[in-house]
Amino acid sequence: MKPRRCKHSTDLDLFLEFPATKTHLADLLGVARSTLVAWENIAFWRIESFRNAYPKAHDGSIDRESPLSPYQAWVLSRVGRLMAQLRRSERVKGYILKNPNDFSKYRYQQAFQQLNIKKGA
Repeated sequence: MKPRRCKHSTDLDLFLEFPATKTHLADLLGVARSTLVAWENIAFWRIESFRNAYPKAHDGSIDRESPLSPYQAWVLSRVGRLMAQLRRSERVKGYILKNPNDFSKYRYQQAFQQLNIKKGA
């Protein structure tokens, strides 16, 4: 993995209001696209709601080339923060396995609502 261009790029959860390509999301997070793809693979195989957020192709397969949803971008920002803290993908995978609710759509919606409450205050 290449070093992050911005040391603090994954310190906070990322909330987007639109779908984003992996290239665009990598730029926002200050990481190489290949780094983001590695995080995406971790999330894809371990977080069912992340995997299910991809649209389905006409043949029923998952379209992993489509832009990432705001929820998926949020998950990847959290995976990136874990990678920065834990430094090894095996540790991150173990954390996800033990704490699947930290990456749920419900947790995403809660965090998004908290952000909107803070903005309104």
